[in-house]
Amino acid sequence: MALPGTPFLNIALIAEQRSTYRDQGYSDEECAALPHIGEADKVLTTLQELGHHVTLVPGIQALVKHLAAGTNKHWDLAFNMAQGFHGLAREAQIPALLDAYQVLYTFSDAATMALCQNKVSTKIILAHHKIPTAPFTVISREEQKLNLENLTDMLPHYPLFLKPVTEGSSKGIDTFSKVTEPADLESAVKKLRSLLPDQDILVEPFLSGREFSVSILGTGAQSRVIGVTEFLWKKPSSDRTVRNGSCNSLEFASRKSKCSDTDMLVERNDPGLMADTQVKAACQVALDAWKTFGCRDAGRVDIRFSSNELDAVPNVLELNPISGLLPGHSPLARSTEANGFPYKNLLAAIIQSALARKAAGNT
Repeated sequence: MALPGTPFLNIALIAEQRSTYRDQGYSDEECAALPHIGEADKVLTTLQELGHHVTLVPGIQALVKHLAAGTNKHWDLAFNMAQGFHGLAREAQIPALLDAYQVLYTFSDAATMALCQNKVSTKIILAHHKIPTAPFTVISREEQKLNLENLTDMLPHYPLFLKPVTEGSSKGIDTFSKVTEPADLESAVKKLRSLLPDQDILVEPFLSGREFSVSILGTGAQSRVIGVTEFLWKKPSSDRTVRNGSCNSLEFASRKSKCSDTDMLVERNDPGLMADTQVKAACQVALDAWKTFGCRDAGRVDIRFSSNELDAVPNVLELNPISGLLPGHSPLARSTEANGFPYKNLLAAIIQSALARKAAGNT
């Protein structure tokens, strides 16, 4: 049964199959940003439960074939879950094709996707609009010798944090990413370059405060926060800061912490979190960033506070204009369900947000 107000649509569900790339010899690390196993299937069945006819389009090559054959003319909407695989602006590739063929689709357009995927571009725009984000410098992939003196002039206080400029899903982030003294910086740069030699490296102060992922629904003035997830990393009890009954340490997400079977990473997304003063501040900064970048329909903004002080600043880490949708796993789905917004309603609301653009004559 469809939810009230939801029209029946012919929907193309565009989502890469992780198994396709694994069969080609790519590693789990290289496939980290692709939809999780079962994620596209869950979205497909839920869209069908909403009363829609769904055609699965497994990635960009399949989409190109549909566009060339003209079968896209029968689609009312493309539900875009594709993260892309090749290139520094891969998340923008599917939206660019859909724009060229005037196909209505969910989530942000190519320009926004490309901007948000590049953390340096993101931070420049945030700073221009006076939205809090940490100061930074960039180590170019073409830079042969690390200019430590110049970097220290830009960022004089340690610890620092290193991350690849155009990756997501914590790719390229490991224990070496947090650099506590100048003597360790060159080693950290070498390790990150060995993992991702084609990437520039973003260097910024390590933010030691609380970290949140703010889930947002809607576009422009209609955007609103519908859930928040707090990330907590455990340390031995002698080195924990207790906050609201939870342990909050000065750690960070990495591929290992996200994939580990241990309990080092804990997520809190209960409704009571929304009443927290710092959470309210994080939500406002996240909404400001979301609207500034023209993000659409649904996604997340990741926020980390500068310290654990009550007057700490909520800094934008990154925007996720296309976000995971696996129930029980992805922060967007988990946090919204925890706040009384069922998964089926979330997908229906995403579709309605996209349809509103068509009604306004803006696809």
